[in-house]
Amino acid sequence: MDTRARAQELYRIALDDAAWRPELLTDERGWSGTDFAAALQLLSRLDLFVPAPETRSGWTALAPDTALRNLLLEEERHTGSLLAAVQQTRSALAQVVADFQPVHARELSSVHMEVVTGTANVSAALEDASHRVEDEVLSLHPGRALQAGMIEAGLERDRLALGRGVRIRTIHLGSAAAVPHMTAYLRRLTAAGAQVRTAHTLPLRLIVVDRSLAVVPAPVSADGDIAAIVLRSETLVEVLRGIFEHCWAGANVLTDTGSGSEALAGDAEWQPTGRHRELLRMLSGGLTDEAMARKLGVSERTVRRLVSELTERLGAASRFQAGVCAVRLGWLDD
Repeated sequence: MDTRARAQELYRIALDDAAWRPELLTDERGWSGTDFAAALQLLSRLDLFVPAPETRSGWTALAPDTALRNLLLEEERHTGSLLAAVQQTRSALAQVVADFQPVHARELSSVHMEVVTGTANVSAALEDASHRVEDEVLSLHPGRALQAGMIEAGLERDRLALGRGVRIRTIHLGSAAAVPHMTAYLRRLTAAGAQVRTAHTLPLRLIVVDRSLAVVPAPVSADGDIAAIVLRSETLVEVLRGIFEHCWAGANVLTDTGSGSEALAGDAEWQPTGRHRELLRMLSGGLTDEAMARKLGVSERTVRRLVSELTERLGAASRFQAGVCAVRLGWLDD
């Protein structure tokens, strides 16, 4: 039995009997102390177990939805490390949904999850969702600009929904919105009645339909096909809506300012904002040029130029020294 299986068994025991004792596993079921500690550590890391000194075991088991909400709230309290931590949160979310949600039998009747594989099937799922929407569609688009030929069908879908009184709010990467054909597309979408904002980074691709359905990426299949998870659960969808609202509050209203890159010269009181600030966060996290370019939606050449501008502004001889100077100046305190 591997650690995940032991963790599932321990979680099931804790749900069935709040007065469980560790000796039940080590003495009666033959677990070693190392086996028990590994399972306990996994449940604790996923916030499914929290310390409870008043219980016989010293722990309390939480429902998966509560654990998910706690994980995401903890990340919001540490926005300075959001870019590095959000991947951990996404992994924990996927593991909780895949491994522990089925154990929590009381939620089985209200949670429905479907994995859709292949471009055609994913497109069909999105088309079906667009016909079902009654109130609002929210979306995050962290990728690079779509090809011009892929835009028209989506725009027509959105116009039909807007014509039915549906509200649409969407956030795209600023670098993608600056591409001419994307700029024209987003202007047309705004003119049709949608609300469009841009951001320098986004944590994940996300589509939320009303308050009961969400579509998030799934790992690419073994044969290379794209895949998506379609979630139908008011509780989980509300958590994902919270992620969107967090991004929406910090995003910029679509303007005619082009790429939105900040000038570095001429202000003695200059402090980094927008793309330069996100770049400093990623530098402090030790990300490579390739990783930073992917998250910002720009080329590695652009990343190297921005880094050069920052080191010149700070009078630093290296990236490491630039990070030290930024911390000393308090630019990353938030």
